[in-house]
Amino acid sequence: MKTKLFFLLLLVNILFSTFLAGSLDINGQRRSIMSVEDDWYFIALGDTRNYVENSTNPIRAAIMNSIVENSPNLEFILHSGDIVYRGGEQDDWDRYYEEIENVTINNVSIYYAVGNHEIYTYDLPDGSFGPSEMNFSTYLKNVNLPGNERYYSFDVNNQIHFIIINTDEYWEGGDTGPFNITPEQQAWIENDLESNSIDFVVALFHRPCYSIRRASKIIAAQEIRQVLEPLFVEYDVDLVFSGHDHYYYRTIRNEIVYIVTGGGGAPLGVNGDTSEWQEDDIYFSNYHYCNITVKQSNENLIVKVDTLVFNETEHTTTLSDSVEVINNLNANSETHTTTSVATQGFSLIIIVTALGSYLNNRRYKKT
Repeated sequence: MKTKLFFLLLLVNILFSTFLAGSLDINGQRRSIMSVEDDWYFIALGDTRNYVENSTNPIRAAIMNSIVENSPNLEFILHSGDIVYRGGEQDDWDRYYEEIENVTINNVSIYYAVGNHEIYTYDLPDGSFGPSEMNFSTYLKNVNLPGNERYYSFDVNNQIHFIIINTDEYWEGGDTGPFNITPEQQAWIENDLESNSIDFVVALFHRPCYSIRRASKIIAAQEIRQVLEPLFVEYDVDLVFSGHDHYYYRTIRNEIVYIVTGGGGAPLGVNGDTSEWQEDDIYFSNYHYCNITVKQSNENLIVKVDTLVFNETEHTTTLSDSVEVINNLNANSETHTTTSVATQGFSLIIIVTALGSYLNNRRYKKT
């Protein structure tokens, strides 16, 4: 009897979740779903750095193992920066690669954005660092990326254009700026976005455009978005991943979905200043990573971001936020339009592991 009940609940969950999250859009209109064979997947995470100099980080190792073990069709990982604690010291890189060996031996590619810790060098007695390695020499020895490897772009399946920006490429000032992007990188960003012919665009960089961490972080975010957001709006960027703040934060501004994913293993932070918080923002301070599914359905490209909270004790994951970014690819349209939908419904994992629990998220639409 218990076995029959279990499979009945499992079947109901699958049908109900498919109906809510896949069959209806935010306006209740039915949309067709492409076959599973046509979907592809990638991961986004950030801030995997170790806690202090010469230390291991078992949490980042466990998260990376979880990704490899639970994502058999994974195409690649997007990393939003702060890979190691001292990017100018080879010892930290050696330790990092030892701890993500499972990723390496399974030939999973990682596309990195440069974080502020990638330029830090040896520790000083007062807790600061020695002179920053502004030529990124140690970082460049340890990565294999397109372009100049500090900022670059690439396309996947002629469906998504990825642009990776360096928010520590000779930006001036400390945590509060001023952040004046170099003319060379700004010209490259503008040229890259202008020459791009793919409708769906994902941007990746370390320091976020929106923060709820503390006042100084908010000032820094304001400085960065003054430079970057006008370009994102002009060239129809759809989805932005950042790190730097060690939590998960999702917000929608100017028809762009911004996700801060800084829970890859660094010490967690909390929201200390919500002065720029807006209704329907999502936040939590847990270790996590984003599991992204890309599917094409008729004239729509659907990019679904499922954020999984990682339990560092049990090494399990729980679905904690889910949002779809739907891009209308109708060739007859003069401009493409994007809708973001936060799905809600019963989670299969929660049904199986804790019968009766459910995940309740809110709905969003970009107008």
